[in-house]
Amino acid sequence: MNQIKTETEVDEGQFEPEMAYPTIKQGWGIIGLFILVAICYGIPMGVLQIMEVDIYGDLLSLLNYLLPIVILILITRSWWRKNPRNKGILTLNTFPIVILPVVVIMTLAFLLVNIEITSWVPMPEWLLEMFKDAVKPNIWGFLTVAVAAPIFEEILMRGIVLDGLLRNYKPWKAILWSSVFFGVLHLNPWQFVVGLLMGCALGYLYWKTKSLYLCIFIHFVNNSIGFYLMMYYPDMSNISDLYEVGVMARIFIFALAVLVIWQSYRFFEVYFNKQASEEI
Repeated sequence: MNQIKTETEVDEGQFEPEMAYPTIKQGWGIIGLFILVAICYGIPMGVLQIMEVDIYGDLLSLLNYLLPIVILILITRSWWRKNPRNKGILTLNTFPIVILPVVVIMTLAFLLVNIEITSWVPMPEWLLEMFKDAVKPNIWGFLTVAVAAPIFEEILMRGIVLDGLLRNYKPWKAILWSSVFFGVLHLNPWQFVVGLLMGCALGYLYWKTKSLYLCIFIHFVNNSIGFYLMMYYPDMSNISDLYEVGVMARIFIFALAVLVIWQSYRFFEVYFNKQASEEI
């Protein structure tokens, strides 16, 4: 007689959870854990700052970013591995090189969209100053923003969080929730919007390719350009600060960028559907 079980049991009394790690609820737990780790790390750093120790030195600026997120990855990765519904390795698959030009164009379009959206409600001056203190205009700042962030944030948000969510929910639900978590991870509303939009694109391509390499590459391109603009145009608030364009031109550029993103999505859909049909 078949039994309907709320929690699946396996032979020899072992217990196997129904859902992979993380669920949506556990995703919020990861965000809470990150905040806790950041607070625990920030307290001694704050004490050192009060003692007039430079906590934003070259190497320290990189370590200030790395230590909290590496601790978070080690904890969540251990939970991820313990769950039999998860695979034991990260999905470091290759990706089709033919899509790379469209990926780059799409990433540039997202950058234009994000610049315009964040210009509608500019960051407060104190937050901009905090970013300037934390990210140095040198090789250490570049390593933090353009190298460390793409690698470790993608391992966490796509390799662990999204990979688990995709095993539990329909793809677009998993992608949307992972994007929300990615936005919240930045801990401020201005970067939340950027993280949400980019998270959807990264999540979609991870779902289709199962390649962390591709996600890291996109993240690298986006952050590298962002780092360049932050270094050479620190007071930039919108596209007009780069080029002398008026409001109508900005609207046109924004609309064109949105169109490019939509056409990129359509290209990916056609390409991946064709690949799937050829494998059948």
